[in-house]
Amino acid sequence: MSQPGVSNAERLTSYWTNWRNTQHHGDPRGKCLAVKLAAEVSDLSERMRQVLQRGTECIIARLALAIEAAVDDGSLPGLTGTQGNATELATTLYQLWLGASLRAKITRDRVPLDAALKATYALLNLSPTLYHTSYHTQERTQS
Repeated sequence: MSQPGVSNAERLTSYWTNWRNTQHHGDPRGKCLAVKLAAEVSDLSERMRQVLQRGTECIIARLALAIEAAVDDGSLPGLTGTQGNATELATTLYQLWLGASLRAKITRDRVPLDAALKATYALLNLSPTLYHTSYHTQERTQS
């Protein structure tokens, strides 16, 4: 999320688009370890559960900072108090993507990740036009 020359909202949408693109491939090296390990490890090892919890809390904190920065720079102008605070929104988005990633593993397709990206744009109050532009731009670069 540290791309120079783009708005903070564009950094956020790029992060989620990249998540979608890396989580649907069959290559296990690009997969999110929290998705792969969380349920299994959390039941078996309290220490590992705590490590995963701290790691995911750090990710959520960075996402919350990115959301706040996007509101501050005006690239997320539609976000007001109606969506809750940045940490709540970041938590919701992260949980949405964990669930979509797990579902994509089950279905072995990208449909859950595409739905998560569309919902992310809605939660961030971003134009659907931006979603389609980002989606198709990423599609061309992946081909």
